[in-house]
Amino acid sequence: MFKKALLASALSVALLGAVGPAVAAEAAKTPTVAVINLPLIMNEIPQAKEVEKRLNKEFSSREQELQKMQEKGAKLGQDINSGKYKGNELTAKQREIAQLQADFQLKARALQEDQQKRVQEENRKLAVAVQKAIDSIAAERGIDLVLRGEAIAYTISALDISSDVIKRVSAAKGKK
Repeated sequence: MFKKALLASALSVALLGAVGPAVAAEAAKTPTVAVINLPLIMNEIPQAKEVEKRLNKEFSSREQELQKMQEKGAKLGQDINSGKYKGNELTAKQREIAQLQADFQLKARALQEDQQKRVQEENRKLAVAVQKAIDSIAAERGIDLVLRGEAIAYTISALDISSDVIKRVSAAKGKK
């Protein structure tokens, strides 16, 4: 029994001796940290600017329709307030403006929801591209930890890899 315990101890010491230096070296390694400014990156990458243009174009006709409805309602409201209509005609115009306001609110809400949905979809795609760039830069440079700069009270500019991420994502745009 004593021999088995001695053999087990010797075996564990041998295993620790083989694994120990690797673990000790990893533990002794000073972690490498980098910082990114995500709002800056999302503002500066050309893909974000293209998305903004594309979404503006996609929703411009609906925005113009709402603008026309608003102008029509304002004109109708001015005509009603100026006393242009009397009696039954006044009642009809008041109903018309009430219906116009209800239609405007419904269409404006639908537009806002659709815009939010599309912006979120496009932002998810951009976030994937940005994350790939961050991952590849971190792997190339042996960076162990990348922090979002807007959550940090102080850092030195040497740790900021935002411009490198912008360059990498911008270069990836040309590859697609």
